[in-house]
Amino acid sequence: MIKIKKYSVNFSFLLFNALIFMLRENSVVMDFYAVCIIHELGHLLAIFVTGGKIKSVVFSGTGVVITPEKNSPHELFVLLFGPSANLAVFIIFNIIGIGKTFRLLNLGTALYNLLPYRQLDGGSALALLTDGSPHERTINTVLTCMKIMFSVFLLGVSVFCGRDFVPLFLVSLILFVSERGLP
Repeated sequence: MIKIKKYSVNFSFLLFNALIFMLRENSVVMDFYAVCIIHELGHLLAIFVTGGKIKSVVFSGTGVVITPEKNSPHELFVLLFGPSANLAVFIIFNIIGIGKTFRLLNLGTALYNLLPYRQLDGGSALALLTDGSPHERTINTVLTCMKIMFSVFLLGVSVFCGRDFVPLFLVSLILFVSERGLP
């Protein structure tokens, strides 16, 4: 059994969820939550399998942050198992040929969480591999340039393809700004 010592819900989580309900139809919202649960269950399964313990769980606008009790040698495995769970569900549903929206949300969630922002699994994994290395500063500069180009790309997609892409652009900006601790 996995025990959680501390949990909290940030206002940004409540705001994000309110926006989802305002902007999308109920069936898509329910699929979205199911996909998020699959993702987090992937992390929890990896923690359980590696014998880890959970110090805290924080629900925020950028997602759910599960903090292990101690730094684990299995941290990279745990970080990547959430997106892997989503990819596995995408592949299974794609082979079966059902749940188009559900499977695409799984693929999107996996790819989103692999982006190199420190608040997401991909950025946390990169930080785990590069922090303290001789090339840390160069890698961070390259990643910052990639994040800026990604935001510019999403802005262009929003302008040319319609307002459905505006939330992705806004999330990229929020992640970029919050990563730097700017107000």
